[in-house]
Amino acid sequence: MLESDYRGVVLSFDGAAKTSTRVGSCGCVLPGRTWVHPTVNDAEYHGLQNGLKRTSERGVEDLIAVGDSRIVIQQVQGLINGNQPNLKRRLVVYEVLRTKFKTVQLVHVKRLYNQAADYLTLKTLALGKSWQVEDAGERSHLQLVSRIPELVKKP
Repeated sequence: MLESDYRGVVLSFDGAAKTSTRVGSCGCVLPGRTWVHPTVNDAEYHGLQNGLKRTSERGVEDLIAVGDSRIVIQQVQGLINGNQPNLKRRLVVYEVLRTKFKTVQLVHVKRLYNQAADYLTLKTLALGKSWQVEDAGERSHLQLVSRIPELVKKP
């Protein structure tokens, strides 16, 4: 997909929700830093939005956002409509954040490739509160399970 000399940033995002408890979480993974709603789509959008905000704060101009939510990615690409009012609001926020970049490309991947962001959201749900990865071993684990680089870089 990308040439080996690509200099932009690749953002990985994810969201999770337990409808039975009406609790949601989101996460995003950026190179060099990890951050850590009650529907899955709300959580997915929130993860994308948090990642976009933090990426724009770093002065990034060219971005690829990778996620496993087909609905969110297809809505922001204009391929499908968002009929729920909450998702329409999140789409408007995305469109405002999008203007802070020169280019934004969205890529849908299977969850298998998005393991690092998935891990963050599931751990946040289990903890029941926001947190940041501070443990070096946990950071190493996230780097090992992320298969995003093998998808976005051409050999």
